Amino acid sequence: MIPAFDHNFVLPPHTGNPTLPEQISPYKCTTEELCSNFATSAKRIEILEGFLLFRQQLSRFGLVRGFQWLDGSFLENVEIRENRSPNDLDLVTVYWGYDLGFQQQLIIDFPEFADTDLSKSNYKLDHYPFDAGHSPMNTVEYTRYWIQLFSHNRDAVWKGMLHIELNTPNEDQEAIKILKSIKV
Repeated sequence: MIPAFDHNFVLPPHTGNPTLPEQISPYKCTTEELCSNFATSAKRIEILEGFLLFRQQLSRFGLVRGFQWLDGSFLENVEIRENRSPNDLDLVTVYWGYDLGFQQQLIIDFPEFADTDLSKSNYKLDHYPFDAGHSPMNTVEYTRYWIQLFSHNRDAVWKGMLHIELNTPNEDQEAIKILKSIKV
């Protein structure tokens, strides 16, 4: 479940007891919940459409084991706090179990996966891949990096982030339907 924005116009870093895993960020949600909660303007819908297309491409090219962490001003109420729309969605795709040959082919077939400039221009995503199966030490260090980066906004305000599983084509199709039904 996605919590409401707090008094700082961000997702709260926890929803009660920070020692309970179900009450701390990253909050698990579905693409349907994401779209239902954040498709509040034409710009946000455009970003969500890019996100869902990106996920379709991941499935198309066979990257189906893993999850994604979502963050950035998209998950803040920047319309109120800064009087602007979000420009993109910050996204880390965490995956494992793919050999180097698969990963190299994925980058050839889907260059936006590894090129943040392309993912931003073509999908409105500030995307970063994270191979959690490469080495335990790298997994710990990259997890530490992304959690710390995503747990604060530019004003050093503590905030939450979201977690969405990969390979949820039925939910993603329902999310697309939600976006198409919204009139803004």
